Amino acid sequence: KRNMTALESKLAESKTKKEMLKARARAAKANEQLNKTISSVDTSSAMAAFERMEDKVLQMEASSEAMTELASDSLETQFAELEMGGGVDLELEEMKAQLSGSSPNAAALPQGQPTVEVQDAEAAPVDAELEKLKNELDEL
Repeated sequence: KRNMTALESKLAESKTKKEMLKARARAAKANEQLNKTISSVDTSSAMAAFERMEDKVLQMEASSEAMTELASDSLETQFAELEMGGGVDLELEEMKAQLSGSSPNAAALPQGQPTVEVQDAEAAPVDAELEKLKNELDEL
């Protein structure tokens, strides 16, 4: 009977040890999976996502600023700018005259004197403004 009791006690001890080893194996496997998951997380992709978000915000701010600038022009200013564009009509008339063989300014100007284009005088402020806007965009 003593041997039987000792054998039963060893059997119970073996079962307990088996369950304990199974639990340790599961814990080791879970720890390994956790380490794999942590190592697979790429921090550079997260930083790249933040940079893309920042670029989008900067683009949205620039767009908003441009809209504000465009909206600040009054209708009167826009009409005045359109009216000053009369140089285009003058240039069109000169081109038509050149195609037909006679220049409308030929009688008004002496030979040898170059014609002054009205458009250049009007385009200078516009060109300066465009250059300024290009520089601002390059700084962004």
